[in-house]
Amino acid sequence: MKRRAVIVDDSPIVRTLLREWLEADGDIDVVGEAFDGVSAIEMITRLRPDVATVDLRMPGISGLELIAYLMARAPLPILVLTGEVTRDDASLAFEAVRRGALDLLPKPSALDEEAIRSLRARVRWLATVPVVRHIDHNKPLDPKPIEMPVLPRLLRASGDPVVVGIAASAGGPTALAAVLGSLSTDLPMCLAIVQHLPKGFAPSFVSFLQARCSLAVRLAEHGMVPPVATVVLAPDDHHLEVIDGRFALTSGPPVDGHRPSGSVLLRSLAGLGPSAIGVVLSGIGRDGADGLRAMRDHQSITFAQDASTSVVYGMPRAAVEEGAAQHVLPVGELGEAIAAAVLGSRRKRSA
Repeated sequence: MKRRAVIVDDSPIVRTLLREWLEADGDIDVVGEAFDGVSAIEMITRLRPDVATVDLRMPGISGLELIAYLMARAPLPILVLTGEVTRDDASLAFEAVRRGALDLLPKPSALDEEAIRSLRARVRWLATVPVVRHIDHNKPLDPKPIEMPVLPRLLRASGDPVVVGIAASAGGPTALAAVLGSLSTDLPMCLAIVQHLPKGFAPSFVSFLQARCSLAVRLAEHGMVPPVATVVLAPDDHHLEVIDGRFALTSGPPVDGHRPSGSVLLRSLAGLGPSAIGVVLSGIGRDGADGLRAMRDHQSITFAQDASTSVVYGMPRAAVEEGAAQHVLPVGELGEAIAAAVLGSRRKRSA
């Protein structure tokens, strides 16, 4: 069965190219092209396509306003396509994800066949993903803070921090913001994150997360000792691992099509045993499942986001089916559960 797509872009040249690229394999049918937000709303509500690609910079109704409207009234999988990656464009793209878009990609060059194939594959996959109405699009993300116990100064200062490894993909930015926003800076932990992102978006994602949590957020550096009360994000095109107590940026082959790979990170944490915690959040595919299984086999506490709160229940489902997740929780409960696991780990080490 052909998947039905609508293209939303104010450039007729871009719309023509996108139609040609998406229809090249014969399994995607572009049923409409909209040049602005008003025409997109009319077209999408009338045609009810399986998926839409949306440019954020358009005259009149912006791409952000369009996404918010559609996800509240006619929800469907939306892929945000951006132009040249700038800080402003990347920030807009993450805001689009917060408002309900499933994923984001840079617009391919007409000469980049690999990027064109990746775009087609992403649209094909997103067209199969069920979505729900997204009614809080006008509210800033403000996770409910949790009451954390006051830690003894000795516990905070002594020993290495517990390392919490998190793997996420589509739907991950919003889930990560919710989890990180509920964590206290008093916790003796360092969080290491692999979030699947298009090349060039990692620095802006650091800013996106920093604006939504009290922990320090930074890109990982090779040889860095895991810092307490800090979120460390894998940079472009490098696996992030913990080797001999330090972060390492490695250039091994992609795993399940990903570099950085969540499974590579989590597998490296398995050697820390109970001094590490593993988490798999919303995402496409099965990245993270094998690494989380390795962590559980080495006595680490492991979590997965549940189906009801996952934008895409792919990666968490794979982790659950692999027997890797000890605890499967709604995203709103993960922060408190991670905090409790961190404190439990440190108490065992201090006993």
